Amino acid sequence: MEPKQEKLLSDMEIDAIGEILNISLGSSATSVSELLGQPVNITTPEVRLMKTSEFDIKTYEPAIAVEINYVQGLSGKNLLILKESDVKVIVGLLLQTDFSKQEFVMDEMNVGAICEVMNQMMGAAATALSQFLNRSINISPPNSFQIDNSEQFKAKYFEDSENICAVYFNLMIGDIVNSEFINVMPIPLAKELVSNFGLSSAPEDAAAAQTAQTETPAAVEAPEPAPQAAQAPAPAPVAQAAQPAPAESQFQQPQQPAQQTPPLPVDLNIKSAVYPSFDEQEPTLTKGETNNLNMIMSVPLQVTVEIGRTSKKIKDILDFSTGTIVELDKQAGSQVDVYVNGQAIAKGNVVVVDDFYGVRITEVINSDEIMKLV
Repeated sequence: MEPKQEKLLSDMEIDAIGEILNISLGSSATSVSELLGQPVNITTPEVRLMKTSEFDIKTYEPAIAVEINYVQGLSGKNLLILKESDVKVIVGLLLQTDFSKQEFVMDEMNVGAICEVMNQMMGAAATALSQFLNRSINISPPNSFQIDNSEQFKAKYFEDSENICAVYFNLMIGDIVNSEFINVMPIPLAKELVSNFGLSSAPEDAAAAQTAQTETPAAVEAPEPAPQAAQAPAPAPVAQAAQPAPAESQFQQPQQPAQQTPPLPVDLNIKSAVYPSFDEQEPTLTKGETNNLNMIMSVPLQVTVEIGRTSKKIKDILDFSTGTIVELDKQAGSQVDVYVNGQAIAKGNVVVVDDFYGVRITEVINSDEIMKLV
């Protein structure tokens, strides 16, 4: 008897597959957007389980298929099925060509363009999937081809009675495309995607676990006491033997425990710990000292950046002309020296800020080294 559709994957697994693919393919939209120069949005996955014979792509024809094989982290392959009209737009944006008034041919250039877009898209999706599943996942370069006959296409990749998982996505590219594509995978690959989450693979497993949990208390019962004759008599305490209990004691109510007097409240006066300060207190400046400090701080200093030095004889300097190259004592990429009023105080890298040269400080000479240079 063939398995029913609802037994292929549980509802929780179906929801998990949709969420995992939504995160991975949704995150790849950024890479495709940068590649095409248009905002790209991939949203609203719908997971459907069906047999290959029930899988219908006639509404997508003429269609383009992209085969993606997992080579690390997952085993199996994904098949992306897109409408040819959407692929025209994608390739046109990438090659900056208008295919709206000409026939789209799967030549080497167009196939290469599709593979490049899909490589960027699925590569980013594999990276997001790797982070989500906490394992390294890699794919082989995508293979793109045109679907001439849907039945031949299905017979090539799936058996007629095989169950597959088809995930339908909405694809939006700016104001140009608002369409749909399909991500098809075999059931084993879908199960492998959710294997790390400990979800039940079938509803009957959950029912069996529930039944086992219900029967557990009845199965674990206290063992029956052994016959009295088999038990070794325990010696009674001497005090109990001297004072036998009256015959009617078995009908008496159990003795109530003695009432304990609640402890008297204690008034605790808890103070927070006070720790000594080891930081040096900043000296307090008088008004005159503050004015003098402000005056000193307002004194302008000349900042000079030196990229290198060299020495030349006078006859060499007299030979300088337009186009003469003067070689300095520093290699390209070396840090430059920063001088303040002729005194070296720092080193840094040359940068360009708004068409102006600048220096990013990477090292500041300490005061002891500065005093040695004086």
